[in-house]
Amino acid sequence: MKILIIGGGPAGSIAAKELSPFFDVTLIQYKKNFDKPCGGGIKTKLFEEFNLNKKLIQHSFSKIEMIYKNSLIPIDLKEKNLSIVNRKEFDAYLRKLAQIRGAKLFYGRLKKITKNRAFIEFNKELIPFEFDILIAADGVNSTTRKLLNLPPIPYTITHYGITSKYKTQTCKFFFDKELGGKFYGWAFPKENLTHIGSVKRENFLNLCKYLNINLKPKGYKIPTWEENIVIQHKNVYFVGDAAGQVMPLSFEGIYYAMHSAKILANAILDKKNYQNEWNKRFLKKFKFLKFVEKINKTPLKSILINSHKIPFIQNLSINMWLGEKNV
Repeated sequence: MKILIIGGGPAGSIAAKELSPFFDVTLIQYKKNFDKPCGGGIKTKLFEEFNLNKKLIQHSFSKIEMIYKNSLIPIDLKEKNLSIVNRKEFDAYLRKLAQIRGAKLFYGRLKKITKNRAFIEFNKELIPFEFDILIAADGVNSTTRKLLNLPPIPYTITHYGITSKYKTQTCKFFFDKELGGKFYGWAFPKENLTHIGSVKRENFLNLCKYLNINLKPKGYKIPTWEENIVIQHKNVYFVGDAAGQVMPLSFEGIYYAMHSAKILANAILDKKNYQNEWNKRFLKKFKFLKFVEKINKTPLKSILINSHKIPFIQNLSINMWLGEKNV
């Protein structure tokens, strides 16, 4: 059986890695040196779960900081650490793992899909690739969804910048409305720099002013998960950002992209229903965090944030976020 995977980020690469020993797998990545504009936050335990090289970790933390109304709330992560990776290096490493397992890797751009054939552009020439199954891991702007006339992934536009003018030793989250809007602003260490971001441009500029820096923002889309997102259309499966599989409220995507890809691979291997298998693993958690995300957009936000001064609430949140605790 021929499986064609569009998108060589964490979701596409893991799907290719898991399926290559059993099927004829081809992985298509648009750009060789693409560096996704994200903070690179990742659960450290992911390295053990997928047997990844820990040398890819640039920073690792045992605590984070929540800032709200000029009050700093330190959150002890204990043994459930959070790490930062360079996305360009991390994604290239995962593609290499897929190749080692037998996947064929090509760099090109999806331009057309027919029933069992995709046309990939290489140097302005369209090359057909036949498939029995197509896996779309091509991000929030999924070309595959557009070509199949499927509804786009809901998203929010965030703004970010990278600076050397502000330093932080841990991940900081800013929840004041003027700094983080309906979600939050952030400052993450990134090599010897700092990745600054927020939702609206106005919020980003306010955050820069708050941190006493001057940055020109760049914008990009982050999926906002909804329960009704289509993740399978006939013999086409969607995974990662292309399926909206980003944790509500936290916007964490890497962990869920990789595990969703593994769920999909196992569903294909075991001939099970992908949606059902994904729901068993993540639906309750996503629905609960979606509910909390809605609270975060109301005046109850103050109670929600300040409750994290209570150790019990901290532990509950950390177990929900970085652990396997379900609702």
